[in-house]
Amino acid sequence: MIRIRIERNNHGDVRRVLVTGHANFAEHGSDIVCAAVSGIVFGQVNAIETLTGVIVHQPDDGDGKVDLRIPEGLAPEVGQKIALLVEAMVISLEQIADSYPKYVKWISK
Repeated sequence: MIRIRIERNNHGDVRRVLVTGHANFAEHGSDIVCAAVSGIVFGQVNAIETLTGVIVHQPDDGDGKVDLRIPEGLAPEVGQKIALLVEAMVISLEQIADSYPKYVKWISK
């Protein structure tokens, strides 16, 4: 099962997105749930880093984990861009979790 954990600050802003696990919807290479989640997450991480120059994800150790963390103290315009991209990602991931609840667990804190 893929676990998606969204952490927000006291103002409701996303500060961290942690994605772990495997969907096991189908065999490796044919798993549309895993492909959807991976495409959404890595697409948005790449967009954030390319458009803002802010590194939000450190390379993983091959375990498939994605740990996106939004740094503190960003310039307001950069923070707003990142917030918009992250919220778009969260909406897309939530829709996948709603469509495939046996394969994706949604955790919001």
